[in-house]
Amino acid sequence: MKAYITCPVSHSQNRLNLLPVIEQVAKESGLDTFVFEIGGDSKDIFRRDYEQLKSCDILIAEVSERSHEVGIEIGLSYCLGLRRILLIESGQSVTKLAQGIPDTTIVEYEDVGQLKARLKKVLN
Repeated sequence: MKAYITCPVSHSQNRLNLLPVIEQVAKESGLDTFVFEIGGDSKDIFRRDYEQLKSCDILIAEVSERSHEVGIEIGLSYCLGLRRILLIESGQSVTKLAQGIPDTTIVEYEDVGQLKARLKKVLN
C-alpha cells in the first residue's frame, strides 16, 4: 500500500515541518510513501500530483490551515477511491464537507508526540 502525504504551504508553512514525521510513521506502518513536492510549473505540478494520487491507496493530509491545494487533493482522492486520513491540530476545524466524505478518518492532535501515536494507531 502507498500513502500520498500532503499539507498546506500557502500560509505560515509551519505544517511543512510535520511532513517528515508523518512520512516516518507511515513507513514504520509498512506503507510506501509519496510526499508532495513544492515547485514547478502549474501543469507539471498537476500532472505529477495526479499521477502520484492515482498510484496511492491512502491520502494523509494535515488540514489545520486552509488550503485550496489540499482541498483539491482531498476531492481527487475521493474520486479515485482512496481512503483519507485528515490530521488536525486541536482547536482548529475542518470543513463539514471534508468530514462527510466516506472513508475519511479525522485525527485530532495536540502535539507532535500525540500526532505520531494517533496516526500510528489509525494506520495499524
